[in-house]
Amino acid sequence: MQLSGPATPPSTVTVSISRDPALVRTVRLVAAALARRTGRDEEFVEEVRLAVGEACTLLLAPSPGGAESEPLTVAMQFDDGFAVDVTCEGPAPLAGLPDTETDGLERWALLRGLIDDFRVQHDGAMTRVSMSWPDA
Repeated sequence: MQLSGPATPPSTVTVSISRDPALVRTVRLVAAALARRTGRDEEFVEEVRLAVGEACTLLLAPSPGGAESEPLTVAMQFDDGFAVDVTCEGPAPLAGLPDTETDGLERWALLRGLIDDFRVQHDGAMTRVSMSWPDA
C-alpha cells in the first residue's frame, strides 16, 4: 500500500480551538505527537505536553471584556528544535504577565520550571506565549 502526499512531512502544525478548556487535551496530544517526531526522549515529550497545556490553560482564563468567541491558536514548529506559539485575541486574560516583578508570578511558575526560553507578548489586541526548546 502506498500513500500519496508530500515526500517530507510539514515542519509546522497549527491548531485552532474554540475557547473551551475541554479542548486543551487535544492540543496537548498533538504537541506530544509532534515532540516525539523530533526523536527526543519521553521526558522531553512530557515537558512539551505539560508546557503547551499550561500555556493554553493560562490564556483561556476568563478576562474582563475578553473575546470569549475568539479562538486560541497554537502553532508548533519542529524542524530546527521545537517551538510553540500560543495566541489569543482580545485583552490579556491574566493580570501579572511574567515580565512584572511581583504580580502573577505564581501563575507562571510551572512554565518557568519546565522551560528556560519562554516569553509573553501583549499588545492589547493579542496575547502570545512563545516557548522554544533547542535541539538536543
